[in-house]
Amino acid sequence: MDENARFLASTFEHDGVCYSKDTNRSMIERPDIVNCREDDVFVASYPKSGTTWTIEMVSLVMNGGNVEINTAGHQQERHPMLEAEFKFPLWVCLAVHLLVLLKPILPYAIMELSFIKMLLVLQEIAFESGDGLKQMEKIKPPRLLKSHLPYHAFPSQAIRKKCKIVYVARNPKDTGVSFLHHVSMGRAPMDYKGSWNDFYKLYVNDKVWYGSWFDHVLTWWQHRNDENILFLKYEDMKKDPRGAVKSIADFLDVSLTEDTIDNIVEFCSFKKMKENKAVNFSLLAGDSLKHEFVRKGEVGDWMNFFTVAQNKEYEKIYEERMKGSGLDFEW
Repeated sequence: MDENARFLASTFEHDGVCYSKDTNRSMIERPDIVNCREDDVFVASYPKSGTTWTIEMVSLVMNGGNVEINTAGHQQERHPMLEAEFKFPLWVCLAVHLLVLLKPILPYAIMELSFIKMLLVLQEIAFESGDGLKQMEKIKPPRLLKSHLPYHAFPSQAIRKKCKIVYVARNPKDTGVSFLHHVSMGRAPMDYKGSWNDFYKLYVNDKVWYGSWFDHVLTWWQHRNDENILFLKYEDMKKDPRGAVKSIADFLDVSLTEDTIDNIVEFCSFKKMKENKAVNFSLLAGDSLKHEFVRKGEVGDWMNFFTVAQNKEYEKIYEERMKGSGLDFEW
């Protein structure tokens, strides 16, 4: 079985959209099962569009710039991915539960082994907070939640109750390249072993998680003027992070001092994000991680991957799909 076939074997489709099997299928089929509060806040995006970065910004705006809160627990615990439903082989489940039981009597040297550390992180993050619907019920309001769901599959209660939603979009070329590195991080289901040329075939044919970038972004773009939706572009945020923080604060009706805004910008800088273990999912993969979760964050990295032919093909698709939308991106 080639890599693309193996990747597709770990997915399912609903309403023409491809999803990872670690996605809650019941929620996809029935968006009304998610119990939302009117004061819930969401960060939504297509994968690899700056979700983690934006979540940290929004979180700091909501808590008045208190960075201690943002380092107190892993982001998945504080702000769960709604549709996440991590699944593990039986032997992994048994190993984790056995380790938890033996932890008080195991020697320090064994506890320091990278494999053992990884199992403990699995227990803390994936087992305890890997079910987004269950984890969201544990969080005290106002809750900040994240999702990669397309608009039509987004929790219907959130739309009906006009919960505040910050949507962030990134240019599709850089998104595709970042997506490849994400699915190649090293641990299932992120254990793709194909090249960029292989993955490009999946991406350009909308056979990646959450389907077509164009369908996802353009549908949310159509709702950019809804009073409860703030539409941001990753490239604009990179150029003016201070402006992004101010826009988020205004949208959420939060008053911040200039010093607090400066502190949020500093805490959310790329350097700080790479160092922050509370957001870097490399913890989950131990020493076997092939690619960092917070990798480059650059605009234009696609130039190092797209061939001339691929770029020509994608430019044509982009022009056809984006025509008349009024939405444009910097490469």
